[in-house]
Amino acid sequence: MNVKTLRDKLRQPGARVGVGVWLMPREYLGREEAIAARLDVQTLDARQNYLKSLPAGARFSGLTRPDGYQNLTCLLRDLSQSTHKRDCLLVHTLDLLLLALEVNEREYFWRDALEGLPYPRTKLILAVPEKASEIFPFALQRRYAAQIAVGSLD
Repeated sequence: MNVKTLRDKLRQPGARVGVGVWLMPREYLGREEAIAARLDVQTLDARQNYLKSLPAGARFSGLTRPDGYQNLTCLLRDLSQSTHKRDCLLVHTLDLLLLALEVNEREYFWRDALEGLPYPRTKLILAVPEKASEIFPFALQRRYAAQIAVGSLD
């Protein structure tokens, strides 16, 4: 499915699933603001938002701990339950945070993100570079195919 279809699916009234993944073409990286405007959604830099959530004076991200994925899941939960300017967020730079996690921790994160945030107030489109198989492996793409968008905007 394309990202516009995913966005519309997430926005459906009463939809249980409110989080999807867009395997975003690499040429869109760095242009997230313009892409979000074309999609009629709000953009959010996950990395900056996560850094703001750390305690003052923190020297480490907390992502390399054995339960580090829970910090990212908490970030998504907070984003999905908060009120924003738009009812849907295009969350980018998440891949930079996911790289800090161990491989098995990434799988736990994706399970929690795609199954564990039912009926969110704000819908989330998690933008991940399309060929980043170390971030979002093919096995997960198959398992969550109904929540995955691929390709360009048009």
